[in-house]
Amino acid sequence: MTVTDQRQKKTGHQHPEGILGLLGEVFHLPGLSHEHGETDSIVVDDAVRDNSLGIVTVWVALILLWLTTVIQAVLYLQSNSVALLADTAHNLVDALNSVPLLIAFYLATRAASRRFTYGLGRAEDLAGIFIVLSIVYSAYHIMQESIQRFFNPFPLENVGLIALAAFVGFVGNEAVAILQIRVGKRIGSDAMIADGNHARVDGITSLAVFGAVFGSWIGLPILDPIIGVIIGVAIIGIAFQAIKKVFYRLMDAIDPSITSQLEHFASQVEGVEQIIKLRAHWVGHRLFAEITATIDEKRSLVESHSIAQHIRVALIDSIPAMGEVTVQLQPAFVAQSNAGGNLTNSPLLNILPPRYQNQVPSAAPMGAAGLKYDKDGNAAWDEIWTDFCDLALAGGPSHRGTLLEPGIPEDVRANPEEYEKVLQELERGIRMVTGLKVIRSESPGWIGMECESEEMALWLIRAIVVENVSVRRQQKTLYFPAAPHFTLAKEIKNVVTVVAKTNHYWQEHMKGKEATLL
Repeated sequence: MTVTDQRQKKTGHQHPEGILGLLGEVFHLPGLSHEHGETDSIVVDDAVRDNSLGIVTVWVALILLWLTTVIQAVLYLQSNSVALLADTAHNLVDALNSVPLLIAFYLATRAASRRFTYGLGRAEDLAGIFIVLSIVYSAYHIMQESIQRFFNPFPLENVGLIALAAFVGFVGNEAVAILQIRVGKRIGSDAMIADGNHARVDGITSLAVFGAVFGSWIGLPILDPIIGVIIGVAIIGIAFQAIKKVFYRLMDAIDPSITSQLEHFASQVEGVEQIIKLRAHWVGHRLFAEITATIDEKRSLVESHSIAQHIRVALIDSIPAMGEVTVQLQPAFVAQSNAGGNLTNSPLLNILPPRYQNQVPSAAPMGAAGLKYDKDGNAAWDEIWTDFCDLALAGGPSHRGTLLEPGIPEDVRANPEEYEKVLQELERGIRMVTGLKVIRSESPGWIGMECESEEMALWLIRAIVVENVSVRRQQKTLYFPAAPHFTLAKEIKNVVTVVAKTNHYWQEHMKGKEATLL
C-alpha cells in the first residue's frame, strides 16, 4: 500500500495532489489542507514529501522574487534612485539564491548509492556557499554605488514610482517570508527558515526606500545614498550570519540544545542506564544521530533489540527533523571497563585505596550503576553501591544534564497518584541507604531527610551542591527534589544516588575525625 493509499484509507476522502495540494497544506486552504490528526501527519511527513514540498516552495518563492525584481527594475529605470537600485539588487540576489537551493532539493530526492551512501542531502550545504558569495557581492555593489552617489548626487525623478516600487518590494518579500518560514518549520529545514527570515528583513529594507523619497520631497537628496549605505550595511550583517551558519553546517556542528534533546529523550527509554556517546550531524534538512548506550548485562538479545527500537522511535517522534538513528548498546560492565582504562603498573595506582590496586573498579559516575532488585521486584537500593562509592567522585555529578529541580505545584496537584508513588520510592530509597528518618515536606516538590546533627546537614549540603541536584536546608533537615514525572531508572535513582554518595563520604569523614582524636 502506498503513502497515498494509506492517507486515503485513514482519512476516508481525497485531497488535490501536486502543487495545489502542497500549497493547500502550507496555507491551510479549505478543502486542500491535510489536518486529520496525529496518525495522518505521521504518514505524510516523510523525507520524500518534505523534499517535494521544499521544491514547490522554492519555485513559488523564485517566481515571486523574480516578479518583484522585474517590477522594481522597471521603476528604477524611470527614477534613477540608488536606494531603489540597492533594494532591487538585493531582491535579485535573493532570487538567484533560490536557484542553488532548488538544485539542492532536487538532488536530495535522489536515492543513496554505493558512492553516496548518505544520499545527496548535503547539496543544501553547498548551495549555502553560493548564497553567501552572492550576498557578499551584493553588499559590495551597493556600497560602491552609494559612495559614488555621495560625490555625484542628483535629484530623484518620478518619486511616486519609487514609493510604489518600495511597496512592491515589501509585499513580495513578505509573501516569500511567510511561505518559506511555514514550510521550513513543517519540513525541519533550518536553511529555508533562515532564507524566509532573510526575505522578511528584505521586506523591511524595502520600506526604508521611503526615506529616500522623503529626502527628495523635502529637498535633501543626500538621504538617497545614505539609505543605500544603510541597506548595504544590513546586507553585510546578513552575510556574516550566513557565513557563520554555512561554516557550522560544513563542520557538522549542531545546536547544543538539539544534543540535549537527543540525550534526554534517549535516556528516558526504559532499560537505558546511561548515554555514553552521542554524535549527530545534518544531511540537508534531516538530522542523523549515532548513540551508544549502556544496558543491564542480563538483558537478552531480543530485549536489547527492543530497547534500540524504542530509542529510535522516541527520537523520531520527538524531533521533527530526525532522519536516521543508529543505536549501539553495550553491557554496563563493558562501558565501565572501557572508561576505566588500564592502570596496571601506573604510578596513579598509589592514589587508590589498597583493596583496589589489583583490580579495575569503575570510575563512572554513581548514576551509571545499574538497578538491582530484591525477590519481590523492588529496587534493592542498599545493594547497588559497594566499592563503587570510593571512586564515585572522580566520575562527576550523580545527575547529568540540567539541574534536577523540584516539581512545580501545578504538576503535583494535577498528578497526585504519580507524585505519591515517587515520594514512597524516594522515602524507601533514602531510608535504605542512610538509615535516617525521612520527612514529607509541606511544600510540594520536596522530600526531607533528618540528619543526625546540624553539623552533618551543613557538611552534606556543601557536598551536594556540586552534584547537579537541588537541595535546601531547614536546621538539620535536608530537602531533595521530587516530581510526578520522576522515573525509577533516572531521577529517583539519581536523588537516592546523591544521598548515598554524600552520606558515605560523611561517614568516612567522621571515621577520619575520630581517628585523629585518638
